Amino acid sequence: MTTRGRKASTETFEEKPAIDHEEVQLGTMALTIQAEQQRAVQENAVALAEQLGYEGALTVPGLEEEIRFYQRRSVEAVLETGKRLLLLKEISGHGEFMSSLERLGVGQSLANKLMAATMKFSNSESTTILSLPNINQGKLLELLVLDEGEIEALDQGDTVRGVKLDDIDCMSVSELRRALRTASTEHAAELADKDRVIAQKTNKIEELVEDKNRRERMTDAEKFAEMERLLTEATLVSIGDMQVIRRHIQDIRSEDKTPHGVYMACANALQRVVSEAMGIAADWGIELTLAAELDDDEAFDDPNADEEFDDDPSAQAV
Repeated sequence: MTTRGRKASTETFEEKPAIDHEEVQLGTMALTIQAEQQRAVQENAVALAEQLGYEGALTVPGLEEEIRFYQRRSVEAVLETGKRLLLLKEISGHGEFMSSLERLGVGQSLANKLMAATMKFSNSESTTILSLPNINQGKLLELLVLDEGEIEALDQGDTVRGVKLDDIDCMSVSELRRALRTASTEHAAELADKDRVIAQKTNKIEELVEDKNRRERMTDAEKFAEMERLLTEATLVSIGDMQVIRRHIQDIRSEDKTPHGVYMACANALQRVVSEAMGIAADWGIELTLAAELDDDEAFDDPNADEEFDDDPSAQAV
């Protein structure tokens, strides 16, 4: 029997690549970490929603849709929009949050204000402000400059930065802005003045402490030399003041006619200077030798005392 020959098979079998178990393990770990991060984000978002009293959907599309709705409302819109922006920011990354703002047509500055308004006013202490008949979005955003203590004070009827609740209700947005900015500027100036006074006092105290420490390190000879130096400086200052007195007396005496009362004012001024110096000497037992020792009558004798003044001013010679 003739056997027909078989053709050799031309099929080839490719080898399957070996499985990289380490790469698979790393990929699994990355997915696990990502899932854990998403779960943590979701838990944080749920906690924030409970804190804000939000009961809507915690999804990016859902929050964006609700934000569009509340953008069309007034004060409530500010707070509700702020809630959803806070939640949207919580569940999305920075880049995704900015993309959402672009899709919503909300600038970052405005978004920050809306979120700040929600955090500041969505509590029981601000109910009085929110219930004002003429409160609106513009006024609410202007009030963001106030801190929590100032908001509480307003709620209790106090005047804060020059305005009360009734003023806020009656003012326009621009009037409220001007009032708060003016008060803020004045308040800042007051704080700057107080800080400057405190800084000056602090510097003075530091100087006194440093001077005290320096004196404690001095030898007796150095202490007495320092005392003599300070006495000399004070004496020079006093002599300088005497030159000022001299100029005033010179101006008075250079007039053609000096009334007797003004002349005696000059004499009394010099008497007080001399008496003060003599008093210091007497207090500390220092003997003074005056260049000219005259009694009171001679020292302050008015050369014009014997002249009689009549009705003619020209007769009042000096």
